[in-house]
Amino acid sequence: MRITPLDSPAEHAAAELKQHSGLVSAYALRPMDQQQPVLVSVWETAAYADQAAVTAGGRKYDDTRFQDCDTTDAPPSYAQLVYFDGSRSQAEADAIERANNERIAPAVRAIPGNLGAYVGRAHDGSFAVLSLTTSLQAVEDSQRAIMSTALLPGEDPALLTGPQRIQLAWVLSAFPATSVAV
Repeated sequence: MRITPLDSPAEHAAAELKQHSGLVSAYALRPMDQQQPVLVSVWETAAYADQAAVTAGGRKYDDTRFQDCDTTDAPPSYAQLVYFDGSRSQAEADAIERANNERIAPAVRAIPGNLGAYVGRAHDGSFAVLSLTTSLQAVEDSQRAIMSTALLPGEDPALLTGPQRIQLAWVLSAFPATSVAV
């Protein structure tokens, strides 16, 4: 997964990406906090992403997986980007991954309107999560569900520092139009 500041119109970036082999999915997002639009692209391999000029300079999360949710084929209207920035110890990265896989993902999986999430992990232990939904209600319901989960046995709260940034965004364009697993 690559997260790249979007300097060109979304349709131009999407047209360029579609010309490259190895593209799994791409989402042009406009954050609601008026930050610069971003392009989130998911590739079969990092080598494919490196060949696309539009993703040059983007933040690399080379270990990316898709967590499926709702079975609807509706296109995403909203996205939430959650950033766990900075270098992390292996213990911290493993704790975040465990919390996501065993506690958070199961809590949001059945919420209507959740299409799924891409979870990317960088070599330095930082993470980014791109959640895709059909409605703002799905985002709000997911946040409530996550906050109501109890820690799992053996989870150390000291290793779960929480995200550094959360951005809610409109999905300007999506390729393909529905969520796709990696």
